[in-house]
Amino acid sequence: MKKLTLATTVSVMALAGTAMAGDMDGVSEIRVSTSYDAAQDSNAAAYFPEIATDVQVAIAKLIPSSDNAADPIIRVDLRKVALDGDTILPDTAEFNQLEGVVAIDTNTGEGGQSFKVNIVAATDMTAVPEGFVGIAPSPDDFYNAMVEGFALNVAERYSTLNDAGAKLSN
Repeated sequence: MKKLTLATTVSVMALAGTAMAGDMDGVSEIRVSTSYDAAQDSNAAAYFPEIATDVQVAIAKLIPSSDNAADPIIRVDLRKVALDGDTILPDTAEFNQLEGVVAIDTNTGEGGQSFKVNIVAATDMTAVPEGFVGIAPSPDDFYNAMVEGFALNVAERYSTLNDAGAKLSN
């Protein structure tokens, strides 16, 4: 049951990404960085050194790239990885919050946008309806869901900007 659900979720994400990418203007670059560290009472970098790359790849799967330098650049700054608000993650490396700021920059410096993306996941096994079996996700399931959820939110917001007539390229 768990494998079927995960496979279905991944397939839906892939189909959504393909459909979404076909309807959007491309971006010339996607940059993802992290601005949390031990000085900010966070140990996420030790547990997830590749999270910036993983978010970048997930966004790139949903938003088409372009060779046109005039097309916008998406910059993402991941600022918080936490478990129930605590940025010192347990030894199990579990987290259920991913926060960041996204900036969409134009080549002219005009008409760009920035927005926060705050993703939270919860497993409330007490909320499982009668007749259903609750399955708690593994840490890998959570990680993938958080990264893909963040990317999907960025792609949806980017798509909305274009649909609203705020064409970001010249």
